[in-house]
Formats: sequence, C-alpha cells, structure tokens
Amino acid sequence: MGAGLGSLPRALWATPRAGAHIVAAEPWGRLERIADGVWAMVSTPLSGDRTTLCNGGLIAGRHGVVMVEAFASDAGAQWMAAQSLALTGRAPTHVVLTHYHADHAGGVRGATGDAAARIHVTPETRALVIARNTNPPADLLAGATLVQPQSDTVVDLGDRRVHLTRLSGHTASDVAVHLEEPRVVFCGDLMWNGMFPNYVDAVPSQLSRSVATLRALGGATYVPGHGTVASAAELDAYITLLDSVEQAARRALERGITATAAGAEYRIPPQLGEWVLFNPRYYERAIGAWMRELQPESLGA
Repeated sequence: MGAGLGSLPRALWATPRAGAHIVAAEPWGRLERIADGVWAMVSTPLSGDRTTLCNGGLIAGRHGVVMVEAFASDAGAQWMAAQSLALTGRAPTHVVLTHYHADHAGGVRGATGDAAARIHVTPETRALVIARNTNPPADLLAGATLVQPQSDTVVDLGDRRVHLTRLSGHTASDVAVHLEEPRVVFCGDLMWNGMFPNYVDAVPSQLSRSVATLRALGGATYVPGHGTVASAAELDAYITLLDSVEQAARRALERGITATAAGAEYRIPPQLGEWVLFNPRYYERAIGAWMRELQPESLGA
C-alpha cells in the first residue's frame, strides 16, 4: 500500500488540516478534536504501519461514549479505547461498525474490551464479517444490536443523540454516523478524501446516491473512511471525482475498450489536485464496476 508514491502525495495526505487540534499522535495516525466531545481518528498508514489503517472516532455524551469503527487490529482499537478513557473518563460504551471490511472491523475484540461495550452493526455487515473476515468475532457479534432499515437507529447519550443511517454502495451494507449538533458526519468508506476510493465491492450508482445522502445531511465536518477530515466543499470535490469515473466508464463503453485500457487512460480531474492511489489497479477497478452496472454483458471487460 502506497508503494511507488512520491513524497508530495504522501505529505499532502498526511498533513493535518489547518487549525487541527491534535490531542494524540502515533506513527499510524492522529486523534483530532473536531468539536466539544467529538474526536476524529485520522489514520496515516502509508509508511506501512497498519495499526488502525482506517479513520473513525469518538463521540462522548453524559451517559456514554460511541466509538466509530473497530479499526484494523485489536491493538488499534485498544489504543482508541484508552484515548476514550483518557479524554472522557470512561471506555467506549458503544462501538459502531460502518461496514465489514477488515480495516474497519478487525479490532472488535480490542474495541469491546471486557465485552461491556454494545456493538451496533447491520445484519448484512454482521454476516459478512463472519463469512469473509479472518478470525471473525462471531461470539461478540451474536449479541450485537442490529441497525435495521426502517428508520435511523438513535444512540441516546443523554445530552447527545447519535444517528446511525443505513446506506449502501461501498459494500452491500454501509452505515453513516452523524450528529445534528455539532453537524458532524462519520462517513465510513462511502467517502474518501484525497485518496482514490476502492470499488472492490461497490455498486457505483448506489454509492453515488449514498454520497448524495451524506451531502444532504448538511454536515459542516465530514470524517471520511480514509484521508483527512473534510469540509462540505471537499465532499463536493469527491462527488466530482465519482462523476468523472462514471463518465470515463460511459466513454469506454462507447469506444468499445476494456476497463483495463480505460483505467490506464484515466486521470483525476486537474481541478481536484493531488489524490493518493493505494493500488495502481484502483482506476481500472472503479471504471470496471461502472461498466458492469451500465452494461452487464461487459462482465469480461
């Protein structure tokens, strides 16, 4: 991951936003205070340290603390739980998994500690963690609180209500975590900032609709699954990026070229500046996902 990246993209991605209030930092990432009782964990794994790997955060209220994500390892989740104790006086009482990918769900045992924390997960994500991830914590997930599709699940922290909204598109089941005040949205991997997204499980049209839903939530601050903490304007830039991928796929279908060829030609729209690419095949993967959805017979493209 990050192999072959120049120093400029690495620096652009790892640099905190202007005015960031960093309360803790490690080689794998930093914990930023973004509002009273709200912190964002911004992972910086391009050096090779994957202790946390994904972004997430903490939301504190009078009656408890929500930890967003279980991160990539027990050690990463334990570090975040320790930060919760240091900052709020209590360990996390709730842990939310935004989707099943192991960089977000790998540290469930470390996140729950003595199993006192309540895990919030959709039924689909629980099934995928158990079916696809290595050494899944099936015993802990058996008693999880399920996020159902009928309406937002609300975690009541006494003086603060945390909304869990079911979406999809990055995977078959994604969750956004958001607050009405302060207006903060934890996006999971529905949003990437300064990093080109991974479409490995994506249904592109659903992803685009879900990102539009994130924008409609009216957040002042968005915490992406990867990359730096973002503003609404940076979410708009991400939407422009997703649109450019769709356009590249449509052009490829019109020209009769493969996703591999289209990926080799694709360039980030210049007005969006520098974006880190985790894997050189991510362009091809994203365009191919759109091609399969737009024209199913192009499965072999």
